Amino acid sequence: MTNTAVNGDWAVMPTRFRILVVGLSNICRSPLAERMLQYELDVEAPGEFTVRSAGTQVTSGRPAVVEVLRLASRRGIRLHGFVVSQLDEAMISEADLILVMDRALRRQVVKVSPRALRTTFTLREFARILPTVRPEQLATPTGRWQSLVALAPRYRTPLPGDADDDDVIDPHNRPARAYERMNTQIVSAIDVIREWEVRGCGPDNRQ
Repeated sequence: MTNTAVNGDWAVMPTRFRILVVGLSNICRSPLAERMLQYELDVEAPGEFTVRSAGTQVTSGRPAVVEVLRLASRRGIRLHGFVVSQLDEAMISEADLILVMDRALRRQVVKVSPRALRTTFTLREFARILPTVRPEQLATPTGRWQSLVALAPRYRTPLPGDADDDDVIDPHNRPARAYERMNTQIVSAIDVIREWEVRGCGPDNRQ
């Protein structure tokens, strides 16, 4: 994927590694994953990553749901003022890595842009792959993650057991325990991603 910004949303710093998080209506899973991932990556590699989210079926102008605002605030992350974004082909083509919330959404992304197949993973699938890919410790964060995205498809294998374990549960219009389960799944996956970046940076390779 290109590193040249095309629109105002991405034109913050073209050299940043750009991650697109995709949900259904962009009011539950994807905004929470977006903000959590941005927060954790900013801690480990400040200014090196841009994370945004979008949905495949959004209602314009909607905010994130209250339950998600509360979950984010528990980790010191603010989601107030968040407004949904409709996924489009330009977002897909500009992203270096696309993390979707479930396998059905991955199929939708690839249907819009078949070229995105190699760079699109479910969040939990990507976290499952990461421990098998050795980070390039002498590379810059952008270079290290570009190499990761190039290598990751080689390690894409069917999940033993229940394939649903590669999905993040959609809690919308479900009981509170569904939101807690979603939160646990997202946090666990992002913790793996953060630890991979920590390994890649190493004590002697931090900016």
